[in-house]
Amino acid sequence: MKVFIMTDLEGATGVAGDWSDFNPGGREHDSARRLLTGDVNAAIQGAYDGGASEVVVLDGHGAAFSILLEAFDSRAQLIRGRRATELEGLDASFNLMLCVGAHSMAGTPDGLLTHTLSHTEIDNIWLNSKPIGEIGLWAALAGHYNVPIGLVTGEASAIREAKALLGNIETVAVKEATSRFAAKCLHPQVSWSMIRLAAERAVKRGNEFKPLKPDVPMELKVQYHNSDRAESVSKRRGAVRIDGRTVLCRGNSILEIYDVLLG
Repeated sequence: MKVFIMTDLEGATGVAGDWSDFNPGGREHDSARRLLTGDVNAAIQGAYDGGASEVVVLDGHGAAFSILLEAFDSRAQLIRGRRATELEGLDASFNLMLCVGAHSMAGTPDGLLTHTLSHTEIDNIWLNSKPIGEIGLWAALAGHYNVPIGLVTGEASAIREAKALLGNIETVAVKEATSRFAAKCLHPQVSWSMIRLAAERAVKRGNEFKPLKPDVPMELKVQYHNSDRAESVSKRRGAVRIDGRTVLCRGNSILEIYDVLLG
């Protein structure tokens, strides 16, 4: 079984505070990178324990240099650096996707570091008229290649979001928000053990999971934080501006409409 692991930083074990705390230059940046790398290595270990034949990991946060390559499990391959697509490297040759370090969508009332793709540029996203976060977008993009999600790890509200969308997948809540920028966190050794076991179960259950296939024609709608971004995007082919900050696009391919509004 060939496994793709999508990662983000906000939902990793122990990561809390504001973006200025854990992004490059922040006082928690080095610690956050180590903690995320530990989560990822636990998922890699579990995937191989479950029978994976190949594991590819995408560094999915910001400029994509969050995972420490020198501390990364050498059995897997890491995609890092500025990517051309949201799920860079994913294609139909993969059998399963695992998501490590997930956070909940923008506006989630009990979530940690809530946002969807950008906490400064995007306020809300809808797919087929339903609010959607990064977990849902990843699932739909992976579904284009018939790749299902079998595991989501992250903050507790992200886990609830994943279960509501994807059903009986494997999940691990590594922390629970007490406010938008603070959380009760598991000790890394505890969360890493849980992630390893959950990844192993996910790979062993791989044939049980179904890819997310939104109804077609699909409609993706994005509410940007500023009207100038909406104006710029609305000039792209297929984009329709419906108010000052909101633009939509319809089509039969999630890859195409995603690229119009979010590429």
